[in-house]
Amino acid sequence: MTISVTTAAYAASRTLAPSGQTPTRSQLGEVIAALLGYQTFAALGIEEANTTLPHHLDDAEILVLDKPAAAKRAAAIGISNIPAVVQACIDAIRRTVGSDVSVFVGVDDFYDSYARERMVQVAISSDEVSGAMAGSNAIFDDDPEFQVETPNTHNLWQARTAWTIEADGEWVGSYDTDAGRIFNGDTLNCSAKLSYEKAGRSGLIESYSEAYAHMDDSWGDED
Repeated sequence: MTISVTTAAYAASRTLAPSGQTPTRSQLGEVIAALLGYQTFAALGIEEANTTLPHHLDDAEILVLDKPAAAKRAAAIGISNIPAVVQACIDAIRRTVGSDVSVFVGVDDFYDSYARERMVQVAISSDEVSGAMAGSNAIFDDDPEFQVETPNTHNLWQARTAWTIEADGEWVGSYDTDAGRIFNGDTLNCSAKLSYEKAGRSGLIESYSEAYAHMDDSWGDED
């Protein structure tokens, strides 16, 4: 993946040109830098030039853009048509990085569009979850379901070297009444955690994933 702020700013400028209210490319560069998690374009340049860092933006597998920060930066530098400018910059980043990098707008979008399903895959392939499942007489044909709401996390764009996201869910099984299997619980309480190395302020590289489960025995309290 190669991200060029200059190239993205040019692409955004062309998108906005028909409106007749096109900010300068320098201004667009500031908005793009803010989307990438930096307070200024200069700050992005300084960090990208830091050879002591293990990863940079070009190493990212995933980009999570900071849309509120971009809108705030656009207002600070005198841009008027802020929603259109920010969206043009988001679209320009997507075109610049190409199809090899997944781009999400905010942590909510990242979780809804990617991380939740990734956690499902991690749980399905987890030996720890399989071990918990083996203790039940239920049949688990369907996939586990993780929480709908985005879990609380540390600020992604402030994290310098690593970032994690963790969520809870459940895996509900079923019983074949004709099989004579004794009911001993049909629900696993699951948790999954995705760990990432940072590549720039908005870039992520998955480094580790894990999932755990235990049998929900609350059924034994039912009358």
